[in-house]
Amino acid sequence: MDLLATGVDIERLNAVVFFRYLESSILFYQMVGRGTRIDETTQKYKFWLYDDTGVTDLFGTDFITADTSGKKKKSGGDEDEGGDDEDEPPAIQISGQTVSVTSEGRFILTRREGRDVKIPIDEYRRKMLQKVLREAGNLQDFRQLWIEARKRRELINHLLGENYSPEVLRELENMQDFDYYDMFAHHGYRAQALKRQQRGLGYLDQNQTWFDTMPADAAIVLKGFGHQFGFGGTDALETSALWDVPEISQAGGLSALKKLGKPAEVILQAKSRLFGV
Repeated sequence: MDLLATGVDIERLNAVVFFRYLESSILFYQMVGRGTRIDETTQKYKFWLYDDTGVTDLFGTDFITADTSGKKKKSGGDEDEGGDDEDEPPAIQISGQTVSVTSEGRFILTRREGRDVKIPIDEYRRKMLQKVLREAGNLQDFRQLWIEARKRRELINHLLGENYSPEVLRELENMQDFDYYDMFAHHGYRAQALKRQQRGLGYLDQNQTWFDTMPADAAIVLKGFGHQFGFGGTDALETSALWDVPEISQAGGLSALKKLGKPAEVILQAKSRLFGV
C-alpha cells in the first residue's frame, strides 16, 4: 500500500486509486504526485484519481506535523495539557454500525451497557467468532447448525442482540462475495472459503452422480438450489421466492421433490451436500 509513497517514478501512471485511510497530507500529496508524471511518448498529460476513503479532503491542508507532546496551544499562547477534545476523523457507517479510523487504529463504535464503546476490530472479530464456536465446537457441528434454518437464524439473532453484526465483519474482511457460512467456517474453523458462485458450481459438479439417480424433474429442482445459492447465498434457499424461480417452478418445485421423500428432508440433504463442498 506504500508503493506510491516514495521512490517510485512511473511515467505512464494513468490512475491513482485510494482505498487507504490517510491523515498525513504530506503522504497524500506524495501519492497523488505519482500520477502527475508526464509521458511525452504516449501523450500522457493527465491522470484520474479515484477516492473511496475521503482522502481528497486533504487537498489544501497545510503540511504541519502533529504535536505528540500531549499539549496544545491556548488562544493566549499558553500550553494546555490533555487532548481529549482533539478533533478525530469522521466515522463511517457499515450496515448500521459505526467504524472509526483514527491514528490509534480501526475501531467499531458499539453500544455496551448504555454507552458507546470503541472496540478494536481484531477484538470485535475474535469475540464474535468465540460466540459462534460456543454454539458449534467443530466444522461438522457448525455445518449441521447452519443447514437448519431455525438454528441458523437463532445464531444470527443472538449475535445481533449482542451488537455483533456478521455483515460488518464481512465488509471489513472484504468478503462480500462470500456467504456468511464461508466467512465463519474460514475464520472460526480454518476451512477453505469459497465464494457463493464457487460453492454453487462445486455442489453441481460433485453431486452429478446423485442427480443421475433421481427423476429428471427433481434433479432440475435440486440443481436450481446450486444456481440460486450462487446468486444469493443461504438466504436465497430460505425464501418463498425460491419456488417462483422459472427453472424450479416449471420442474414442479415441491411436488417434484416429493418423489424423493419428504421435501423438508430432501432439502436438508441438498443443503448438507452444498455446504459439504
